[in-house]
Amino acid sequence: MIVAVHIPRLPLLVALLNARRPLDAPVALGPPPGAPQVVGLCTPAAEAQGVRPGLRVGEALARCPGLDLVVADPDAAAEAFERTMARLEASGFAVEPFGLEGAALDARGTLRLHGGLDGVLRRVRAALPVGADGRVGAAPSLFAALQAAREAAPGRALVLEDDEVAAFLASLPVDRLPLEPRLVAALRDLGLRTIGQVAGLPRAAALDRLGFPGLTAWRLARGEAGRALRPRTPPRPLRASVAFPEPVGALPALEAAARLLLGELAGAAQGRGTALRTLTLRARLADGGSWARDLTLREATADAGRLAVAALPRLAEVTGPVAELWIGGDASGSLGGRQLTAVSSPAEERRARAGEAVRQVRAAQGDDALLRVVEIEPWTRLPERRWALAPLEP
Repeated sequence: MIVAVHIPRLPLLVALLNARRPLDAPVALGPPPGAPQVVGLCTPAAEAQGVRPGLRVGEALARCPGLDLVVADPDAAAEAFERTMARLEASGFAVEPFGLEGAALDARGTLRLHGGLDGVLRRVRAALPVGADGRVGAAPSLFAALQAAREAAPGRALVLEDDEVAAFLASLPVDRLPLEPRLVAALRDLGLRTIGQVAGLPRAAALDRLGFPGLTAWRLARGEAGRALRPRTPPRPLRASVAFPEPVGALPALEAAARLLLGELAGAAQGRGTALRTLTLRARLADGGSWARDLTLREATADAGRLAVAALPRLAEVTGPVAELWIGGDASGSLGGRQLTAVSSPAEERRARAGEAVRQVRAAQGDDALLRVVEIEPWTRLPERRWALAPLEP
């Protein structure tokens, strides 16, 4: 039995808590700086007045003149979701997350631990954030469990048995199937609006019209088991942050701060004897919002230079002046197992010699012996505010 959870409005709830706005007021997530001017998730009070995610801001305000727009905080939402995953894993569950909206776990190995399926469902509900309108569903297959969680009533789990899955899925809209938008549009062009109508197609017709992805969706629509659950490895988080005295908008200054943080993370990972598998870049913006990017490294590493190659280009996507920069990562990787080259390239040899020279000079003369110029505020006319000196890294 697969148990799934669905948290439909977690980013909105976090934004409401930050803005100290009640959940029963007409509120929607506003567009982040530089993004298309459309609203995001909205409260039930806003939905009752015709506001929907994806509406342009002007149209949403025309439908609901009293609508308030709050700034989304993906940083805080990701932290809240990670705390939920940690509570589930602390109860003995192996969890596979699905974005910030839900997760799934296999209950078979924990039935005796928690006193049967009812005990598992109670423990899962207790791990959900309070007030987040979390839903819980259970079914023999992963796809059916996820859909059961989306259709469950608040505070009551929806449990499907083997012989109930096909009838339950039949009335759901066809866009619930794991298909590309163009394939969903093709199904609608054929007059197929529900999963039950897709399940009624002959196998040859589904394969001919939709290809192998459509054949997989056709099997799911008929209630057959899909792919197995893929639980994540519980992360071993590391983090480092820096708060700026004044908001920083210059890219070179952000890059210099990021290099220092990455060096701190690399040193901490080496001290544990592990390597970083992922990186998370988060920036608290001066206007109260936040910016975040998640990176999965091709190979686990504790080399600060390689981490910088992966992370620094993403800083150009920051949408405003930064008040605090935060970099974290999952340090559950192994330092061994890297594939090494037999002969170093000339460029690598030159970099290694230059780095060794820098280290020797700094060891003999101090950290201030080798500095580099970093642009801080290019728009100012005061030289002491426009440029700064930072240590030259090896």
